[in-house]
Amino acid sequence: MSSDQRKPKKDRTSLVISAVLHGAIIGGILIWAWKTGKIEEITNKILQVVTDDKKKPEKKPEPVQQRQQAQAPKLPPINQGAQSSATRGSRMAVASDAPASGGDSFFHDTREQTSGLSTSGGSGSVRQTNTAPAIRPAPRPVTKPIFASTSTSVKQLLVERAKASGLVESFGSEQIAKSSVRDVGDIVAKISGSTIVDGKFAVIRGLSDRYTSTLFNGAEIPSGNPYRRSVPLDLFPSSMVDRVAISKSWTPDQPGGTGGGTIDVITKSFPAKPFVKATVGTSYNEQSNLKGNFLADPRSSMAMYDLPTAPKMIEEQTFTLTAAPPIPGPASSRETVARASQRAQQANSEQALLQNLGTADFAGVAKSSPLNSSFNVSAGDTLFMFEKPLGVFAGLNYGRNFKFLDDVEVSKSNNRKVVQSSGHEKKSNITTDYGVNLNLGYRPFDELELGFNYLLAHTADEEARHTTYDYLSTPAGDTLEKWQLHYTEREINNYQFRGKLELPAVVDSQLDWVINKADTSQSEPDHRFMNYFVDAAGTPRLGDAGLPPPTFPSRYFRDIKDDGFNTRLDWKLPFLFAGRESNLKAGWFNSHAERNFREQYFGYEQSSGFDVNNPNSYLNNPAYLNYQAQYLGGIRTNYNFSRVVNLVIGRPYQAESTVKAQYLMTDVAVLPWLRLIGGARIESTKIDVDASIYGATKLEQTDVLPAISSVVSLSSNVSLRLSYARTVARPSFRELAPISNYDPENDLFIRGNPSLKMPAITSYDARLEWFPAPGELFSFGVFYKDLKNPIELISVSIDDDDVTWVNRDKATLMGVEIEARKSLRCLSQYLDEFTLGANIAFIKSETKLTATEYRNKTDVDGDGVIDFPTSQTRPLYDQSPYVINLDFNYDHPATGTSASLSANLTGERILLTTAQGADIYEHPPVSLDANISQKIGRNVTFRFGVRNILDSEYTRTYGSESDAAIRQSYKRGRTYGISISAEF
Repeated sequence: MSSDQRKPKKDRTSLVISAVLHGAIIGGILIWAWKTGKIEEITNKILQVVTDDKKKPEKKPEPVQQRQQAQAPKLPPINQGAQSSATRGSRMAVASDAPASGGDSFFHDTREQTSGLSTSGGSGSVRQTNTAPAIRPAPRPVTKPIFASTSTSVKQLLVERAKASGLVESFGSEQIAKSSVRDVGDIVAKISGSTIVDGKFAVIRGLSDRYTSTLFNGAEIPSGNPYRRSVPLDLFPSSMVDRVAISKSWTPDQPGGTGGGTIDVITKSFPAKPFVKATVGTSYNEQSNLKGNFLADPRSSMAMYDLPTAPKMIEEQTFTLTAAPPIPGPASSRETVARASQRAQQANSEQALLQNLGTADFAGVAKSSPLNSSFNVSAGDTLFMFEKPLGVFAGLNYGRNFKFLDDVEVSKSNNRKVVQSSGHEKKSNITTDYGVNLNLGYRPFDELELGFNYLLAHTADEEARHTTYDYLSTPAGDTLEKWQLHYTEREINNYQFRGKLELPAVVDSQLDWVINKADTSQSEPDHRFMNYFVDAAGTPRLGDAGLPPPTFPSRYFRDIKDDGFNTRLDWKLPFLFAGRESNLKAGWFNSHAERNFREQYFGYEQSSGFDVNNPNSYLNNPAYLNYQAQYLGGIRTNYNFSRVVNLVIGRPYQAESTVKAQYLMTDVAVLPWLRLIGGARIESTKIDVDASIYGATKLEQTDVLPAISSVVSLSSNVSLRLSYARTVARPSFRELAPISNYDPENDLFIRGNPSLKMPAITSYDARLEWFPAPGELFSFGVFYKDLKNPIELISVSIDDDDVTWVNRDKATLMGVEIEARKSLRCLSQYLDEFTLGANIAFIKSETKLTATEYRNKTDVDGDGVIDFPTSQTRPLYDQSPYVINLDFNYDHPATGTSASLSANLTGERILLTTAQGADIYEHPPVSLDANISQKIGRNVTFRFGVRNILDSEYTRTYGSESDAAIRQSYKRGRTYGISISAEF
């Protein structure tokens, strides 16, 4: 399919204009009604009617009403008895005994329930005044706020865990404050059975990120990553997060595209009282900061507080090129007018492309690196609009981090795992991130709450890399030099509208909804790389046939934009079963995502005028962008180029997916000691990928996903949980795209596979939980998963530089999880402030090798002799055999002192399955971190922390053994950080 036949991008301009006009008109009407008093008049009339209706006796009390009568009398509204707007203005704080902010709440009132209003005017009382309007509805009971505030202390999170219908584990703001986590990726790594790959992607219970659904305040967002389906977790800084919850057992009200777990990132919400908080921090890594030899792009800024400047993105028309302009040959003695004109056009086209791309540097230079820096500020209040509470929370964060690996040991082996080349690498990263979070909540009526959340998360990563190999296949004394400069920008703009409505007239049911629009992008403008040999005399050789790709200086441009829109509607009907509270839940879900993927890869061919001691001399001369015309007389002209550029690849694609679902589930308290939760979800999937002339891919499937679980209360604080569920996983757009491209970061060619099928996962779980005291836990669980058609990334070439995704026939995964959190007061009353926590997961996965794979891995030279004995099965990609987290905490509220020591141990995992010989494994280092914080006065907190105390070695090897042949090895260095916070 030609580029002009591609499916056009949907134009939503008219929709946006219409929405803005309607919003302006409605807003104008509301402002007029407010100014003229019409809103208050109408509201009072409605409230009066509702009050009169509630006073009417009912003929047949419903069971739900009987349950309500058993409750304590409810509180008056938060603003009951407030002064009129004419005398008190538009701002008013809530009661002084209101709770701290919660993650999923709008408003919450925790005052002790009483039968009447207090008029004493003391702390926590609601003062009545005589300045109220003359016409006001009579006081009436107020329904409990729908978005009930939830504390994120360890004690409260464990209370929620005990009451949950499924297996839910959370890490809240109290733990975030005491640990050294920087983003959601760090947080997820602290939860039982969870690990993080590349600092961004979650592996839960041994299943890679493709089997994980990531939600933002309960709504899905698209990835924006070229090779992964899940959103990178490092985009969400911990300063924005109230808590992260992972649901390890699946219920029909969750997205069906999961297998390991569902991650819900819940942002900070509304405060109980006005506050402003600011935190400033800095950190020092002994390997990366205050170094004079920090490798960086010549244009990189090294300031502590600075926003980097992205390289120039090539023009839109360059992306539409389907072939490189041909270079004009020499003029002929029998030149024709037509040929001369064609040669001139070719020369002008080549010159235009050179000028469009411009000059460029290919090598990093030594610079001085400053300290790392971070800053975040947040503020919130509860105001009143039309005398109804309006919650406001806003947060802003900024961080800049410098990372330098000065001496990375690297090597490459052939299919027999014999080292072909070895060397050392320098690699640096400058990561700058900033973000904004805005949360609004409004309760126009007691039964209705509305909310809006906006999130901006932006990350820019500047990478410089220099690798020197002793290449054994080249003549003696030759070395291979590899340079890279890479800039990546990632961004999420997320807009979320949500609401909850109580329906007393419909058997006291509840309706809640979420409308979410997310725009994610990843831009890689001008990734530059250069490879060349240098002989013993110091002479460079570009374009040598023995060079690994690319053989000439090259520049790579990639731009990915994902637009997602999803809606969710849930209806909950409470009822009594044998006098016990139960509920029925039904819902509807629709998700639509679109991707526009563009990439182009250009290679330069000339090598004259290149200084081996300064790779940037290759293309930093503006004269190289123009040809020199040599007039030969008549119509004969030669066009001489110092540099010639060709389009190597240019393979864009467009894609869209639609997922629709309906579900029905029930949670029934069958017996005083038994809850049964069950239901099913019908989920349809449609994915279309259009790669123009390279082909198109379609995937359509409808699945019925059942689930059933039970909670058996063995005693008041001991429960047994059992669950069964069937879910699916979906391939990403890139995995289905019928194209092949070069991945410079990993030095691999990656092919799509249009024949991929959707994996199906059947899960079985059992867990015994004991909560001996508030904040304490002992848990033991087992799980088993059966996977059909799991997707794996494997090598399809002997030298392991060509990979693709394939479906395995089947795989199994089983594991044990042990978790404990205990106060040491049981040993002595003097140890009351000390707490010990641990979570341990042992996991085993297995997929069978095909007969061809087994033969290639054991008999690599095909002579019938086993060269590498190996099992006929192997673990799944990214799965570690064990994950251990330990933490030791001290908390003394009287002095405001707290401290923690935490450790993480993660087993080896497959990084890449090879076509022959041993697979490539990653060995994560042991991590040990320490933090201490001290409160100074009432408003200031000082924190000091050390990350990576042991500074263990990170390695990648050919084979699972830690002493196997090294592919890569380095240390990260210790990081010392301090911060100071002030809250008012």
